[in-house]
Amino acid sequence: MNNKAVNIFLYNVVYIKCDFSKIKSYNKNEENILIASPYCLNELSFKNRCHFNAVHQINRDFHQIDPDEVEKIVSHYVGEYGAENVRLFTNEDSTQLVCAQLREKYNIPGIGYDKLLPFVNKVISKKQLNNVVKIPKFLKFDKNSYLSDKKNYINKIVSDLRFPMFAKPIDLVSSVETHRIDDISNLELICDRIAAHEYEFEIDEFIDGDLFHCDAMIIDGSVKFFMVGKCSFALARFFEGKPVGSIPIEDRALFERLQLFCEKVFKQLNCFSGAYHLEAFLDKNTKEFIFLEIGARTGGALITRVYEKIFGINIEETNYLIQMGHLKDVNIKDTAVFAGFLNFPNIAGRLQGIIKPVLDIESEFIEFVEKGKMLQQASCLLDMSCSIIFWDTSYEKVEKCFEALKHHQPLQLA
Repeated sequence: MNNKAVNIFLYNVVYIKCDFSKIKSYNKNEENILIASPYCLNELSFKNRCHFNAVHQINRDFHQIDPDEVEKIVSHYVGEYGAENVRLFTNEDSTQLVCAQLREKYNIPGIGYDKLLPFVNKVISKKQLNNVVKIPKFLKFDKNSYLSDKKNYINKIVSDLRFPMFAKPIDLVSSVETHRIDDISNLELICDRIAAHEYEFEIDEFIDGDLFHCDAMIIDGSVKFFMVGKCSFALARFFEGKPVGSIPIEDRALFERLQLFCEKVFKQLNCFSGAYHLEAFLDKNTKEFIFLEIGARTGGALITRVYEKIFGINIEETNYLIQMGHLKDVNIKDTAVFAGFLNFPNIAGRLQGIIKPVLDIESEFIEFVEKGKMLQQASCLLDMSCSIIFWDTSYEKVEKCFEALKHHQPLQLA
């Protein structure tokens, strides 16, 4: 048996956003293995490919990576290297529980299933946080109860939550199959739709307010990095044609309130070492923060790029190095730069052209669709037409740019 250590990295829905040469510099005598979907492999740079000893392709799944596909690969390395020398790493929700199941089945060191569950399952996390922080009124959709007596079950939903409300899967990614519900006829349609799905759903009260994302790095129980971003719009508005993204907040009092809110969540969930991404609403009426969800991962979209501009660190790379035990602190640089980003959705129609915004600060504009293509309306957060990241040493300029871009429409449609 080979006694060399081997690190296995799983990528399913997203692609690699860090430089694996940096990770390799900490573990020169260890082997790195990549298990990834075609989407990730298509985006895999030659530079990163060179730092993996082997690459295995598996199918992409927005719910959960196929455990049988992964197990066939992982069991091979367990047999060759021994479970004690294998480590499983990931940075996305759809692969977390499969990693945990395989760790437990093969006695691979690392975090187990029950410990990870609140960071994947939105119902579990809200139940554990009840009476610790403010959570929305919600119920887990009971398919059997609904199908046995639709009228009474719908009446119960309306009585418990009232309109408007919001239906979403308890563990899907990128806001797949999320629905705002404004009236009884809409509720009936959505209930029929979600009852036919294999996924489990929850229905929440609708919160009118500003959405914030909080990103943290925790090492041995201590928060070593914490940052707050204010979102352009609630994520569901992406499907209405609104761009979603964020900029860091400068309001110190608001920052400290959110930091205290998050620390209560971290303590209650007994967070292990690694990265965390938490989303919360500031209720427009009560001015209270309301917990939405938390993941044991870094923020998605262009958040990694934004933090590279602001802090001079790659948070995905940092997350892995913390989990590997190579870092005991997070050392950020004083770049004196502020940055933000926005992702623009696909809008139904034939694309005639893209109008790039004219800005007075540094920016990078990225296009994902081609002229002449027939576009479908965005149905998940991955259905992007274009993105922009922007930065400057003046926070006022970045904020002004952000507010202007929120109302920019880049797509010219036939």
